[in-house]
Amino acid sequence: MAVPVSIKGVLIEDGSVALLENERGEWELPGGRPEPGEDARAALVREFREELGVEIVPGRIVDCWNFEVLPERHITIVTYAVTRPERRAMQVSHEHRRLGWFALDELDALPLPAGYRRSIRAAADDPAWLGIARELQSLAQSGLYYSKDKFDTQRYERVRELTAEMMAMGSGATAAQIMELFRQDLAYGTPRVGVRAAAFRDGRVLMVREWNDGRWALPGGWADVNRTASECIEREVWEETGFTARAVKLCGLWDRRRHGAPPAPITIYNLYFLCEITGGAPRPSIETSEIGFFAEDELPELSPLRVQQRLIHRMFAHHRQPDLPTEFD
Repeated sequence: MAVPVSIKGVLIEDGSVALLENERGEWELPGGRPEPGEDARAALVREFREELGVEIVPGRIVDCWNFEVLPERHITIVTYAVTRPERRAMQVSHEHRRLGWFALDELDALPLPAGYRRSIRAAADDPAWLGIARELQSLAQSGLYYSKDKFDTQRYERVRELTAEMMAMGSGATAAQIMELFRQDLAYGTPRVGVRAAAFRDGRVLMVREWNDGRWALPGGWADVNRTASECIEREVWEETGFTARAVKLCGLWDRRRHGAPPAPITIYNLYFLCEITGGAPRPSIETSEIGFFAEDELPELSPLRVQQRLIHRMFAHHRQPDLPTEFD
């Protein structure tokens, strides 16, 4: 007897995954069975449209496993990583009780089949090819920096070109765009460092709307040479918001990959500081179109490339309990 197949989608945004509660009181990924002759990806797009009223773009297959739904009733689950072109409100259909967004560290406490947990964590991790490509780029960059032999230099340059082509195959960027990013780094290959600030007023956190995607983030950016990390974040707050601020605590040093950020061709460490506003007034900048303060339960639409919801919640926790230790991956 043939085992039926169900196609499911893992939608992770800002470090949280979308789950639906079924009639058995269990949580599951959105999706369902393909119709006769229907392509698996097309079925997944249709299921998201029917169950949640949203459009999605299926990505890579992340897992495949056998699930015993009821005693002696089995189904094969195939899971895909998916993304949304637009973040519109979701409408739950009659097929499910409700929609929930859950941080990855909340999954173990849910009535959620183990196979779904494994699929979600696999989707949250960078694909294996991206980790390999990053390491190849690091080796090529270091080789180009240290090598004195012109033939070795040519080989390392070719490795970098192949790495750019490899990354382009799995992303929306071209090999030329990725090569341009690679050429900005000339020394030994090492992670980049960014800084973010959480500054509070009346229990609300200071945020900026980014010009390039219209979404919100904590003030911040790349760390600069010849400046300490605290000097960098104080400068970023001033330039992006018009407020002067003082860094009072390093709350976290987090690897961007581990907290639901979209995949990137480089490794990025972000330093999150708790800051005290010391003066100034709200003023947009060439990078930011709007300044605002937001309560923890009223966060605006976040810029996924710059900040993740879970980390903002951690900053609220540090604001409430300043004696919490610094966190790191």
